[in-house]
Amino acid sequence: MAQPRQPKKRRRSRSDPARRAAAARREEARREAAEERRRAEAAAERRSKVRKTARRVAVPSLVAIGVIVAAIFLFRPQREIAGAERLDVPTIVADLGYELPDEIDPDSLPTPVCGVLDQPISTPELLYSDLYNGAVILWHAAGDEAAAAALAELAGDFDSHVVVSPAPEEMEGIWATSWQRRKAYELGDDELSDFVAAYRLRAPKHADCDLPG
Repeated sequence: MAQPRQPKKRRRSRSDPARRAAAARREEARREAAEERRRAEAAAERRSKVRKTARRVAVPSLVAIGVIVAAIFLFRPQREIAGAERLDVPTIVADLGYELPDEIDPDSLPTPVCGVLDQPISTPELLYSDLYNGAVILWHAAGDEAAAAALAELAGDFDSHVVVSPAPEEMEGIWATSWQRRKAYELGDDELSDFVAAYRLRAPKHADCDLPG
């Protein structure tokens, strides 16, 4: 038996208000989507410009900061100890009773030796090498066990480039010597450690010279 025909749906006229409203909604949705894409692209472009500007500014700024820090480190005034004599090293060595050769080849100097010695530094070349490589040498009278013990305790506050040695000749008190600096102290003078801190490693070279553990 034949099925009854379904009635055809009536197409709405273009002038139908509902159809016009639906078209208007679709058009508004397209405009909003386009506007959202435009805003997203503009935001991405702004972020890209900000990153590029930051890179252009950051690199020179970092370089400038590095130069300033290096300049401060290299050219800052070095500390000086009141009363410390400024002397040439041959004079310091000679006043201790050592005799240097007329000419010294730094490349032929012996390896510096640091720490607490029970005998005077053995040769003028070794003494010169210690000073040349930034060691501070603290001298006490031979046989003065109290001074030797106090200086050994002070040297223990530093991990390198300090020597405690008996003097090769008679002397009173304590002498602190470094590259081109010298000062006399009395046993128990708290400022002696200031001399070590100020002048240790202030020399032409800095070869390793650790104190024995």
